[in-house]
Amino acid sequence: MGSWASSDMIPNAELSHCQRAIIIGSLLGDACLERNGKHYRLRIEHGRTQKAYVLWKCKMFTELLTEASPMQVKAFHLGRQRTYESWRAYTKSLPVFDGIGEAFYHSRRKVIPRNLTELLTDPLSLAVWHMDDGYKRSDCNAFRINTDSFSEEEQEILRETMAKNFGIQCSVHKKGKYRNLYIPKKSARQFVELVKPHVLPSLLYKIALAP
Repeated sequence: MGSWASSDMIPNAELSHCQRAIIIGSLLGDACLERNGKHYRLRIEHGRTQKAYVLWKCKMFTELLTEASPMQVKAFHLGRQRTYESWRAYTKSLPVFDGIGEAFYHSRRKVIPRNLTELLTDPLSLAVWHMDDGYKRSDCNAFRINTDSFSEEEQEILRETMAKNFGIQCSVHKKGKYRNLYIPKKSARQFVELVKPHVLPSLLYKIALAP
């Protein structure tokens, strides 16, 4: 697996601890690092109703963005015969992203690094991951995080990391033909206590537990 790019490789910028934590959470969720020329760049993109979330992420990476404001993107899905709207922003392509990119990508496919316990250590990363891809079940005080794109082995790494680094006991549950990371009722309040300080007001519904 790759290792972090050292700060002496960065000509005019370096990632703060907060930025690293946001990138880790975002890569577990909806964001991607893509190679653009020699180096990687971060692409931030969320749906039309989550503009505030995109703006928050952009604020966290202001000095690294290619444009000051995110762009509105419209894409027509031929199969579903509907247009999807989103907000998108890019960082510059920089050496500072290369180590993270090498850890999370193999042959252009996003993967879960085997040394995830060394990378996923900050509750901010958990909060970003959940804001990206998590939701509360409607029938009980439990959470799911959409991890469909990862293999069973990778989801097991996620489960073990949650237990080892945060004391969050979760499991991998099958939902239809997919498997998702499942945070049961017994761990839900502990999870909320960890992530709530970092969750945006507009996304608090994602962690709203019933009394």
